[in-house]
Amino acid sequence: MNPNTGKISILDSGIECLTYALLLFMPAAFGVVNAWSEQVVIIVSSLILIAVLLRSVLFSGRFIWTWAYVPVLVFIGLVAFQLVDMPTETVEKISPNTAAIKTDLLSSLPDSADAQQESTSISFYKHATRHNLILVVAVFSMFIAAVHLFQREEAVKRLLIVISSVGCFMALLAIGQFITRTDSIYWVFQTPYKIADGGPFVNHSNYAQFMNLSIGAALGLLLYKIHDRFSGLRARAADVAEHLTSRESRPLWFLAGFVIIGVASIFTSLSRGGMVSMLVAASFTTLILTRRQSIRGRGWIMAVMALGAFICVLYIGFDAVYDRLATLQDMHHAEGGRMEIIENIALAWTKFPILGTGLGTHEVVYPMFDRATIASLATHAENEYAQTAEETGALGFLSLVVFGIFVWIAYTKNIRAAQTPIRSVAYGLGFGLLAILLHSFSDFGQHLPANSMLSAIFCGGLIGLAKKNSEQESIRKSALPQRICLAAALLAFVPFASWSMYRANAARIAEANFETALGIEEDLVEDQWQGDNLIYIDLISNAQTAVGYMPDNIKYRHWLNVYRWKSIARNINAETGTLTLPAKGLQSVEKIVDQFYDLIEICPTYGPSWCMAGQLEYNILGNRKTGLRLADKGYELAPYHSTACFTAGLLEILELVKVDNFDDSGALADSSGLNGAVAKLNRSVKLNGGMFDSVAQIYINEVKRPDLAVDLAGDKVWRLTRVANMVAESGFDEEKIGTIRQRLVFLLQEQASSPDAPASVFASLGGVYRDSGDIELAVEYYRKALQHQYDNVYWRLRLARLLAELKQKSEAIHEARIVLRLRPGYEPAERLIGDLSVERQSY
Repeated sequence: MNPNTGKISILDSGIECLTYALLLFMPAAFGVVNAWSEQVVIIVSSLILIAVLLRSVLFSGRFIWTWAYVPVLVFIGLVAFQLVDMPTETVEKISPNTAAIKTDLLSSLPDSADAQQESTSISFYKHATRHNLILVVAVFSMFIAAVHLFQREEAVKRLLIVISSVGCFMALLAIGQFITRTDSIYWVFQTPYKIADGGPFVNHSNYAQFMNLSIGAALGLLLYKIHDRFSGLRARAADVAEHLTSRESRPLWFLAGFVIIGVASIFTSLSRGGMVSMLVAASFTTLILTRRQSIRGRGWIMAVMALGAFICVLYIGFDAVYDRLATLQDMHHAEGGRMEIIENIALAWTKFPILGTGLGTHEVVYPMFDRATIASLATHAENEYAQTAEETGALGFLSLVVFGIFVWIAYTKNIRAAQTPIRSVAYGLGFGLLAILLHSFSDFGQHLPANSMLSAIFCGGLIGLAKKNSEQESIRKSALPQRICLAAALLAFVPFASWSMYRANAARIAEANFETALGIEEDLVEDQWQGDNLIYIDLISNAQTAVGYMPDNIKYRHWLNVYRWKSIARNINAETGTLTLPAKGLQSVEKIVDQFYDLIEICPTYGPSWCMAGQLEYNILGNRKTGLRLADKGYELAPYHSTACFTAGLLEILELVKVDNFDDSGALADSSGLNGAVAKLNRSVKLNGGMFDSVAQIYINEVKRPDLAVDLAGDKVWRLTRVANMVAESGFDEEKIGTIRQRLVFLLQEQASSPDAPASVFASLGGVYRDSGDIELAVEYYRKALQHQYDNVYWRLRLARLLAELKQKSEAIHEARIVLRLRPGYEPAERLIGDLSVERQSY
């Protein structure tokens, strides 16, 4: 007996256990979207690959070779090449637009001669490319492990059971969250969308991809068990019914039940892409099942489970699902924005057709080519294929296409020529992969390790099964040349794994510190950034620690310098309202600006840093032309960044004001410059509604054009109300104030005429009439508002005060007492009653 056999068995068990732990952890950790969870994935996947290589090198365990490794290695090699610093002349030859764009951007900086780089890389943002390279290698590790795991039938069954069980739990979680209409994952962690419709995933489409893969695992195992039980027989309904009543059929009940629940959870997630891709994959798999001789007659299984899923959806929430599916008829509207993004990506691809812009650089490169009218930041392309072509060029895209061909060839082999039931697993694996391949045309779910790792396991499973069936030599020991090659691979991978783990740990610590800084920032924003020195020391210290661990992360470095500037900008003269810099303030600002220039050299296309540098150059250092140029460049690079839009528009407005281009009425005259600035400022509000007040103040106080603020407010009553108040406070004549109020009253009256008009509309009308001096109408509308919302103490107190103005003191006291019943001890109501009581006694 070979003593190494036991050691191989121990390693195999270790590989299995680590894989199972990872499969449970990844979806539970929100799909792996944080640095701490990525660190776990990187460590575990690295250990798995090291174990696979060790079993072959040290203990003569056979390493399963497949040509599918080659295109993946080409892809990894390409991404690594994108990170290499080369002479700028070399980059000009192999990717001329990369060198030209970087050179052009850096030449826009002050002292551009010093900013020119003798060397550069293909990647526009190396930090993002490094990060994605590590994750790609982690996914490749799982693919290799899956190829080997699928050589042993018992391991295949255990693996599919784990995937199915985890998927079942996540499906039950998703349905539970749907039924309770919670806005929090696990009923604890609130999502940014104010609804938890994707189980543990923040995005419901990402969840749908995960669930389609999980369903594929359960379906494959179900077909295997049926094939194993009825091998060589036609699975007639009577035979199956008899088998289902026996004890040995219980696993079948579980698997069928999970498929039904999983399908239902995809529908309740309301992911249109998930639903459509699942239905297409199910139809394809059913067709294949009915045509293959080895498993003919099993097609009815799909129909039965589909019926079960429909009944489940009908019971849980058919109306919501129906309404969501009904929107498919308007998909040309919903997909319009995505198609614009893809068209713009195609334009970007023509600039970098062979080598791309660098894996993971879409967010900082795409805005340069944006022609879309949608006002949202496209952090992902919503199309995996388009984004891959953009970031890795034709070479990277074609390498993945070749890999896909190898996988589907293996799928075809498995369903065509198999003598053992285990081959039936391929039907389920193919179902899952086809679903995510289709869904990837409209989603970025494969960017989440929870999905990409599972996809890699499915791909490795299909290839592993094909190798198992076609090669009977799987038990042979590794030949010496192969072991030498594997030893070299192991020696190369261990340093890479160590480096990956180090960066993952640094990223985790950096992210934790930056999250702390963001929490402090939220408190400072509420206080208009007027915190004391200790708060700013804590803020800057946490941001600085994050930068210390991840110095190539431009977002951390950018915000560190923003915080430094905010610390200086606190010094406002109480009398004049202007900034008063400390003794060495200008020197500090110059250092901050230099830091922004350093950032731009790291990632020339990061627009926010251009804008901040431009703002400081213009407003503080007095370099107006430089500031305008930098801010305009920042807007060009980051049209989806609200602050970039605001800064560029504001500086253009300030420059127009400096040249004193005002008409006879005292308002800034229309011009192409004003129109361009207004477009930028309006876009900043469209991107971030919280900027409305700032932009409206600019239109009213700087430009003296309240009409621009009215246009910006549009049909939103609360915004128009704010504009009316700002205009009144700014000393404009009553005619302009009256015009705005007339428009406001018209909008409110229009809304109030609706049978389901909310109470807030009547209260707003009451407020408008109160401000215009029509107290009686104001009373009338506050009464209407309170009929809809009796317990609103603020409206009721306003009503009481208005009644007091009309000398209806008894009614005013009555309303104030209702306020006290609703909120005992409320001081404003008590004070009003006291004042009115004194007045009555004086009579």
